[in-house]
Amino acid sequence: MQGELETALIGAGVSRETLPLLDGYVRLLDDWRQRMNLIGPREMDAIWERHVLDSAQMAGLTSAECRIVDLGSGAGFPGLVLACEAKTRGGDVTMVESTGKKCAFLQAVISELQLPAKVVHARIESAKAEHVDFITARALAPLPKLLGYANPWMSQGATALFFKGERWQEELTDASDCWTLRHEAIPSRTSERGVILKIEEAHRV
Repeated sequence: MQGELETALIGAGVSRETLPLLDGYVRLLDDWRQRMNLIGPREMDAIWERHVLDSAQMAGLTSAECRIVDLGSGAGFPGLVLACEAKTRGGDVTMVESTGKKCAFLQAVISELQLPAKVVHARIESAKAEHVDFITARALAPLPKLLGYANPWMSQGATALFFKGERWQEELTDASDCWTLRHEAIPSRTSERGVILKIEEAHRV
């Protein structure tokens, strides 16, 4: 890991003690992706900037000792990145994933790095909504559908943190047909046009 990348990760909210864990995660991802389709064939070339640093932004927006649920965790972005940070500062992460092979990978990383996290192998609609502080998702669904997925957790007080790309304003407009939201659009550190939507309240119209 280069010094410039370390600085960027720490600036995003990751503690220095978390960096070796992130390094171990990326190493395991590189090993597993050669055996199964976890990420695209060219994604490893930019894995730190495009995925790890992008996900690490969440660390600066959550709090110590918090509980997080990550929906549609896939290869672990942002769920495993946040779990690495949780090992340093407390808290835990639950990752909801419907694909068995991806669940096996997530669990392998959790076990290898001894992370404070668990994997729920289920479709989001059927997962039990336990009380958490934050709910996250990255590249999962358009905002109106995403709010439907997240509602069981948000109705219990969870704050949502959703990565959104350059069409985020259009997605907010679409969502306003069905939802009233109290939200903040936080500029992304890794995309000039992307944001993290922080949604503290969402009520169906």
